[in-house]
Amino acid sequence: MSSFRSFDVLAVLVGMLFAGNFAPAGRLHAQSAEQPLRLTYRSAVDQTDQPYRLYVPAAYDGTRPLGLVIALHGTGGNESSLFDEPRYQNGAIQQAAEKHGLLLASPLGRGTTEYRGIGENDVLCVLADVQKRYKVDPDRVYLTGHSMGGTGAAYLALHHPDLFAAVAPLAAAYSFPWLARNAASVPFLWIGGAADQGFYHRGVAVGVERMRKFGVNVLSEAIPGADHYGPVQDFDRVFAWLLQHKRDPHPKSYFFELDTPLHGRAWWTNVEKIAQPGRMASIAAEAGGENRVRFMIDNIAEFTFTPDPDVFDLSMAISGAVGAAHFNLKVPQGKRLRLGGAGFGAISLEPDAAPPLTAYRNHPVAEAPEPLDMQGSEKRLANWIADAMRSATGADVALYGAVYYRGLPLPQGTVDVVDLVQCSRPFDQYLVTARLTGSDIQSILDANASPKYIAMRSDIDTPGSGRLVQLSGARYTFDPERPAGQRILDTDLQPDRIYTVALEGQVVERETLDLAGRFEKLDYQTTDVPFTLALYGHAAKTGRIEARLEGRVQRAGQ
Repeated sequence: MSSFRSFDVLAVLVGMLFAGNFAPAGRLHAQSAEQPLRLTYRSAVDQTDQPYRLYVPAAYDGTRPLGLVIALHGTGGNESSLFDEPRYQNGAIQQAAEKHGLLLASPLGRGTTEYRGIGENDVLCVLADVQKRYKVDPDRVYLTGHSMGGTGAAYLALHHPDLFAAVAPLAAAYSFPWLARNAASVPFLWIGGAADQGFYHRGVAVGVERMRKFGVNVLSEAIPGADHYGPVQDFDRVFAWLLQHKRDPHPKSYFFELDTPLHGRAWWTNVEKIAQPGRMASIAAEAGGENRVRFMIDNIAEFTFTPDPDVFDLSMAISGAVGAAHFNLKVPQGKRLRLGGAGFGAISLEPDAAPPLTAYRNHPVAEAPEPLDMQGSEKRLANWIADAMRSATGADVALYGAVYYRGLPLPQGTVDVVDLVQCSRPFDQYLVTARLTGSDIQSILDANASPKYIAMRSDIDTPGSGRLVQLSGARYTFDPERPAGQRILDTDLQPDRIYTVALEGQVVERETLDLAGRFEKLDYQTTDVPFTLALYGHAAKTGRIEARLEGRVQRAGQ
């Protein structure tokens, strides 16, 4: 392929000019399969220029919209990794895009964010920026990614099932099973390497199992003999599978489950308030004949309804029902209904002023008198997180580890739901509980008080965080210089008492906290409370986020 296609570039320029999508000077230039574009968008979050890579295939002429694949890099990568690195076959992904006539974008994702919080915002902003510059078929927007990017692709698709046509997570680590029913609207192809580490398979299997329980369109496969990078050896096949699917932009019925109002929007509805924060919520919407609509809701206190003009006749009144409440109102273009109150009897017509998906920090949940961070042996933020875990599960004790921690401090003042998503990265899995004696817990604390866990790893640890076990419902004093089994000098745990202990699901899936020889032997129960949902529920119920340093974790001599 020529490195300079003058005719193609001229066609693109002319087409984009007449389409109103002309790229700013310097942003559009000739390219080959070896040279995807380097673009930026201006972030409204912090007024910075955020980079992404974009490949434009020869099939693009500026007049006909093409499908778009958004490809997400893994841990430690950046927007160029999938294009340039040998482990991704030095550009095989753009060759697949060229073959199938697809636009291909790779965001930075703001680094190792798991594509949650500001990382999710980055992906949505890149999508919006590409749609401004190029003609994108909105019904053929696809997601894929590798490792952290595979997990991120699943996270984004399950929280925005109305936005993407299909998703192919490659070597993902976990699968957000509490949102599995949303996959009814966005088909999944999970690909792993059979020789990859076991926790990757376990993390995906739990979501796939729930998807299959509800009969959704999901495929899951493990490539025989392949390691963690096996799933990226055939992008051509992945892209061919993605192209088999198109989004239904105007469904006449749908079911949507959500964990927080941060991700409350889908198709015609937007959940504004959850009745009992900390529990999952859902909304089922069904359009019937004669301009009718019915909503069946669970754990929702208030939502808005913006009729789709391709589904409803906006020139006529819409007859609707929410439980025992009924309405018969005309909802003109640019308006929406707000439904809430006792028995959903409060129904009002208002301007459709929903913020764009790229808006940031629009869901305040609580106030924090002071910032909470992960500094020191005992950490204010970890104290609050452990308290939330114990509250959500009703456990006697909660243990929380900072191994692989990638989160951000909680800010002083108004705390948004997105701040809760970001404060606890990277893991989000169901919480589990186990029955352990005080002596058992002490042995776990002892194992994690060794010098190898206390030393900070610059590649994954927040400066000053350390990697000690934090806890709620107990305290301990430790000396890392003492021999194993003798590091806990003092604790209020009673040796013979049996405690119910709350843990992150990742502890039992990949031993993110040293279980002192109990890994894969621990008898535990999986709760129905996802980790981030526990934090949201605790913040929303109290309305105030604060945690004192009260001697839960003390180092001898300090």
